[in-house]
Amino acid sequence: MRLELKLALISAISKIVIFLILFMIVEQLIDKIALQYTDRNLLKMKDKTLSIVRKIGIKNYLDAEKDSAFASYNILKDEYISISLDLEGRAEQQAFSQEVRVIEEEEFDFRILNYTFEINQQLYSLEIGKNMQLIYNLDRTLTNISLSIIFLVLFVTILFDIGIFKYLLHPLNQKIIPKLKTVVNPESFNYSEIGSTTSDFVLLNTTINELMHKVNDILKTQKKFIGDVSHELFTPISVMQSKLDNLLVSGKLPAKTVALILDQQKQLFRLQHIIKALLLISRIENDQYDKNDTFSLRDLIDEIVSNIEERALISNITIKNDISSSTTLSDVNRYLIYILLFNLVSNAIKYNKEGGEVRISYFMKDSVSIIEVEDNGMGISAENIPLIFNRFKRIEEGTEEGQGLGLSIVSSIAAFHDAKVEVKSEPGKGSQFRFCLPVKNLN
Repeated sequence: MRLELKLALISAISKIVIFLILFMIVEQLIDKIALQYTDRNLLKMKDKTLSIVRKIGIKNYLDAEKDSAFASYNILKDEYISISLDLEGRAEQQAFSQEVRVIEEEEFDFRILNYTFEINQQLYSLEIGKNMQLIYNLDRTLTNISLSIIFLVLFVTILFDIGIFKYLLHPLNQKIIPKLKTVVNPESFNYSEIGSTTSDFVLLNTTINELMHKVNDILKTQKKFIGDVSHELFTPISVMQSKLDNLLVSGKLPAKTVALILDQQKQLFRLQHIIKALLLISRIENDQYDKNDTFSLRDLIDEIVSNIEERALISNITIKNDISSSTTLSDVNRYLIYILLFNLVSNAIKYNKEGGEVRISYFMKDSVSIIEVEDNGMGISAENIPLIFNRFKRIEEGTEEGQGLGLSIVSSIAAFHDAKVEVKSEPGKGSQFRFCLPVKNLN
């Protein structure tokens, strides 16, 4: 989940909690206000009733000698007024209560005002009731209005928060993260400032730039070290190789010693091969090659097949070149492309089965030109595929051929051409290596 959405979600949850607490408080206030509003109406009705009674006389409602009570209900039964003699002789008083009244065999919940008053030295009891359903309706109406307002405010504030967070995090999402996603080489990293007024993002960008400078310096030092060490090792190894050759040419050594010298020569040759590979990688990564060659891809593959077919014949492996003679690559280094494809074809033969097949093809996909080397050999397990391009990481077993640098060289050459190598493989069914070049390199 994106950071601005998380922030908006946290903000929304906190607002919801606050609004729920606020709603509970408002609901209690609404109940209290509705009740107070009803009581004020009852008091107004009491004052109006007493005013009428004093004006026209109590006898118009009840006769103390004949009638003991008078009651009046409106047609909807939501209000009533009753006047009765106060036989208990209580002093003048006023009280509110909530009681159930039965009207025409139907029960109603009423808010009631009881008031005792005196006329002509006779106490009367006035009772005014208002149906509680009216209060409930008013309460429900006010509650619905409050809820609507709360949800509307909550929705608007959430949208506003998302917009604000998106605006505030714009430097992170649109400048800093894309810089990190697109970095391939520290030397080509974008060290520009982000131009944000948020000091935290400016500090983050500055820290990332400083870190990439350090990484770049470390990589340069490492590349220079590998190149210098590899170059310096050539001289003593060549001297040792020359001395061993002289010993063998002398013809004065016993057979056992000759075998030991031959074994040492083999190890020296292996060491020379590693040093040459390291020097090649160092030169590639230090951009010591040009990318201005144009050549026929089929002719290059034919040259590779011609130089490696003897190895294929030993295991009865067939190599098929399915590339059209019209396919031409440009703005690349022919020597490096040769090494890359040679290594891929060599591995396809090395890890193939007796009587197997190696197929080399070319096609376009999504504006990318793809050179594919496919075999039907032993394949690579899924857990080992991410390791095959690691330098000095040997995943094969049961063979001493190779130094584990072939695919590392392939990876370096691909990166040098702004390309990539994709691998698909299944144990027992073979492997498929794709060298994916930008379409600009297709002529």
